[in-house]
Amino acid sequence: MPFCQKTLTILYLENIILQLVDEKRLILYLRVIMLPKPLYELASKLQYFPGVGVRSSQKLALDILELPPEKYGELIESLSSVRQQVTFCKECGFFADQALASGLCDICENTSRKQHQLCLVEKPTDVLTLEKSQIFKGRYHVLTNLISPLDNIFAEHTTLGDLLERRVQDLLASGLPELELILFFKAGFSGDATTAYIKDILVQKQLVERVNITKLAQGLPMYYNPDTLDQATMVRALEDRRPA
Repeated sequence: MPFCQKTLTILYLENIILQLVDEKRLILYLRVIMLPKPLYELASKLQYFPGVGVRSSQKLALDILELPPEKYGELIESLSSVRQQVTFCKECGFFADQALASGLCDICENTSRKQHQLCLVEKPTDVLTLEKSQIFKGRYHVLTNLISPLDNIFAEHTTLGDLLERRVQDLLASGLPELELILFFKAGFSGDATTAYIKDILVQKQLVERVNITKLAQGLPMYYNPDTLDQATMVRALEDRRPA
């Protein structure tokens, strides 16, 4: 029996038996008896990715093993180069090409983007979600984290300092009459805590008259996650945004 067919048959039998006995005990048994240790070590590392469990990680590990040598080499080269050549924009925190001397991402390099609209997001991937809507033409600021005291995450663990002490001040000093901060945070306590902090700092700096804070409006579920929003929902929410 070919190696690939044999290993897939093993996985099929494993999935059946997993329904009948303790999963952890069986996985340990299979690691010792059936498949080489490096395969299970690779599978365990693939579980670093969100949504990848025991079975799917094993399937991915076997798929990698079955790649032709040239495809395997291309995969390893890409994995290595992406960590070496992709960095974060020094202006907004989105993904950027390290080879560019400016240190800016494509969005910050684009002079046609609106200077007076700044969308605040938690993660760089949230920028991709908004860009798919093809309606937002402003700029972004990635906070890296949202404030969550219960998780020991405070303002100093975010880029809020850079936003409020440098970026907002520089934009207002450039001659903009007012600035709109559009909040695109996941619903919940951390989003509310971050919003409250931003408002408090703007009051302290006496900038409330020149900085408007808005958030995405109707069309969003009560406890939405930016990663799961479709394009039509995003368009409606952006067009109908309201004061935060």
